[in-house]
Amino acid sequence: MWMASQQGRELLSEPAAELGEVTLSGAAPGVALAGERRNVTLCAPGGYRWAPAQGDTVLVIKCGAEQTPCVTGTVQENDLAPGEICLSAAQGAEIRLTPEGEIRLTGRVTVNGQEV
Repeated sequence: MWMASQQGRELLSEPAAELGEVTLSGAAPGVALAGERRNVTLCAPGGYRWAPAQGDTVLVIKCGAEQTPCVTGTVQENDLAPGEICLSAAQGAEIRLTPEGEIRLTGRVTVNGQEV
């Protein structure tokens, strides 16, 4: 009987969503959860691409019948004013849109290859 064959087996279940640490960066990162998962799919809003850095804490959700892990975002610093938007590269350039209508650029700005 199936139930008899399952007796004594401990079923392992993972949460549907959890925070993990990126162990391998790149287009298909590795993430430490209960164990390390490799080649995890990265998800983002349409038109936006990103790659988490090694050591980043990321949100991982499990999708589909096979519970395929997908990284959906990183834990962020909350240094923004209400209504403010910030787009930044790790330790690099930054674009901030403020609720007052101001656009703040940090880093070198180039237009068609020419630095402004």
